[in-house]
Order: sequence, then structure tokens, then C-alpha cells
Amino acid sequence: MVLQILLWLGVVLLAGTFLVVVLPIRVLCTWQSDPAKRAIVQLRPFGGAFPAIRVYDSTRKDAGKPEKSAKKRETRRGGRGLRLRRITVADVTELFDRLIHAFQIEELHGVAEFGVGDPAETGQIYGQLTPLVYSTGSRLQLRPNFTEACLRGDALLQFRVSPAGLIWPLVRFGWRVMGPIR
Repeated sequence: MVLQILLWLGVVLLAGTFLVVVLPIRVLCTWQSDPAKRAIVQLRPFGGAFPAIRVYDSTRKDAGKPEKSAKKRETRRGGRGLRLRRITVADVTELFDRLIHAFQIEELHGVAEFGVGDPAETGQIYGQLTPLVYSTGSRLQLRPNFTEACLRGDALLQFRVSPAGLIWPLVRFGWRVMGPIR
């Protein structure tokens, strides 16, 4: 009887783990600057069928947690150990390119006013952001402020990501960095 219970418990845990890895996670990110600055990130696992889990809230106070102290790392020279290869820009861009396909944007809209203080730099940044605004089909409104340095507005981004889609690119990158040297 106890063996059957343990077996069924193992089957349920295995099935739950499989569902967490295979089903997408919906992520909702919101940001606002007025009346007060606030950012929120919420996760809804199991394809959005599970209630939202608030992962980050910028207004939440973490007063009870002690501050982490910086620990010094001891470096070891020579001997056996894991040898890492040099990571190139091509490796990182390939990883980023493969990871970006696991994310699917469902909703993106926002209104923002920004400026960096220098009218020329503000104009350059606005020019670089216009393809994002007009080519994505999202409801984004950017207003450059050429007179002052500021960032005001609000935004909402909802996307889904499949954890299974992240595993293979990360394993491939890890193998490329830490695998056998040819």
C-alpha cells in the first residue's frame, strides 16, 4: 500500500514537472511613472490557467531581509578544474537569436515621453526607436522631449515563454563554452 502511494506520488510529481516545462508561462510586465513610479512583473504558469504570481513589485518593501555581504572568491591556479573557452560576440549573438524565438509577444502598448537633455541625442534615440514603434503593430506612442531629461509614461507588455524552448539553446551554448576543445 505504501509503495503504491509512493509510486503515484512520483507519477504526479513527474507529470507536474513535465507540464511546467512544456506549457508556456504568461508574463505580464507593467510600468508607470505617474502618480508614482511603479513596476510589476507577474507570472501565470500552465499556459495562463493558473492564478497570477507576483514576482516583482517595486513598491514592496523587503525590510525583513538582511543585506548580502560581498564574499571574496579564492582563485586557484593550476591543477585540475573546468576550463572555459573564450566566449565570442558571435556565440552570444547566436544564443540571443535562438532564445528570442522562445518568446512570443501577445500585447504591447504604452505612452512615453523621454528626453536625455541634449536635443541631438534625444533625436537620435527617437530615430532609432521609430522602427520599433511603427513596425511591430503595437500601440506605442513615443514623444521626444527636447528640452529636459525625463522618462514619463506607462507601458504594458504581455508575452509568453516556453521553458522547453529555452533549454536547448542554453545547453548548446554551455556545450560550446565548456565542452571539449577541438
